[in-house]
Order: sequence, then C-alpha cells, then structure tokens
Amino acid sequence: MTGSDPDPRFAAVVAAEIVGTLIVTTVVVGTSVIGAVVLGPLGIATATGFALLAVVATVGRVSGGHVNPAVTIGLALAGRFPWRDVSTYVIAQLVGATLGAAVVLTIVADGPPGALQEAQRVGFAAGGFGVGGSPDGYGLLAVALVETLLTAALVGAYLVADGRHGDGARDRSPAAALVGATLVAITLLALPVSNASFNPARSLATALFAGPDRLAQVWVFIVFPLLGAALAALATRWARRVPRRRMTESD
Repeated sequence: MTGSDPDPRFAAVVAAEIVGTLIVTTVVVGTSVIGAVVLGPLGIATATGFALLAVVATVGRVSGGHVNPAVTIGLALAGRFPWRDVSTYVIAQLVGATLGAAVVLTIVADGPPGALQEAQRVGFAAGGFGVGGSPDGYGLLAVALVETLLTAALVGAYLVADGRHGDGARDRSPAAALVGATLVAITLLALPVSNASFNPARSLATALFAGPDRLAQVWVFIVFPLLGAALAALATRWARRVPRRRMTESD
C-alpha cells in the first residue's frame, strides 16, 4: 500500500482490520454489557486483552492488527506507518467497530426482558464522564488523564512491538503478548473511571447505540486517545535520538 501502483494486498489488509476490530469490539462491549455481573472488572480486562492478543497474532500478519485509530495514527506520527494508508485503516476500523457493536446490540435485543433497556441505561459500554457517564462518577479531568496516559501506554507497546517484530515477522506471538498484556493492565485501571476506551472507533460505535447523552461526550474519547498516541510517538522519536547522542558524547 506504500508504492505508486495499487497493492494486491489492499483488500486483504482492509478485511483484516475490519474483522480484527469487529472481534475486539464484540468482546469488549459484549463482556461489559452482557457478562459484567459474572465476569467483573478482572474478567472483562482479561477477555479484552486476550481478544487483542489473538487478533494481533493472527490478522496482525496481514495488517499489523492495529484495530484502533489511535494506534494507526501513533505509528504514523512515529514514522513507523505510511500516512497515505492512515485513512484506509481508520475507515476499516470504524466499520469493524460499528459492526461489532451492532452484533452485541442484536444479541442483547434478543435477550431476556429488560436486557436492552438495561444495556442502554448503563451506556452500552460507551465512554463517559461525570455522574451518569463515568461508571464511578469521575469528572472530565480524571477521564481525560486516564484516556491520554493509558492510550499512550498502549500505543507505546505497539511501537515497541513494531520495532522488534514488524509486520514481516513470521512469529507475531511476542508482539501479541506485549500489547495484550498492556491492554489487560490499563483496562483494569480505567474501567471504573472512563469505561476503558483507548479506541476512538470503539467509542464512536458504542456511543451511536448508547444515545444522545453519550454522543455528546464522545469527543473526549476521540481527542484524548489521539493526544495519548501523539505523546507515545513523540517519546519514541526522542528515545531513538538520546542513546546516539550519549554514545557520541562519551566517545
């Protein structure tokens, strides 16, 4: 997708990002909406991390397994991904996230009486701030900090994994394990604060089904994860330069 001629892998890459994002979104939203009482925060975080691990280990061989606009843009800002492909990835991720949220909505709608109303009452796993938005009533500042810093951690994990095990690597297991474990950890911290988004595509998709109150707050879950992605990219660029300078100064 980076040359002047059309890449025959284009359709495969788009399909990989759609399917990968669909899987991750279905698991994240499904465990939060359907299985929250049974699983609890640890179960939700673990399921979320394993879903990402599986996606990166499989479709990651085709597309890198970004499944998140913040990851794609963070990699591009760090010089690890071509800007010309960013819009294609983001559109595929938005489609996949919307399909994933729709799958969960369909399941809930065919569930026991009151299941759909309860899912919408709790915001359909969409991010939010303040009373009625954040699960534990955290304000905008807390949510903004969590979404920024923890998205930076997630994108940083992708950048480290990309540096060691690029898209051409045959074995994506180490990269998958790194980003999956990172997602488990940050999800555990962020669930009571912001509903643990870190993903503008997932945030927008769930807000569409959650109603006008969550849609009015969705900008927070687009702006601050992207800010976190930018911070991770800047830190990566800085870190690449620092060792060289120190080695030069010591010689």
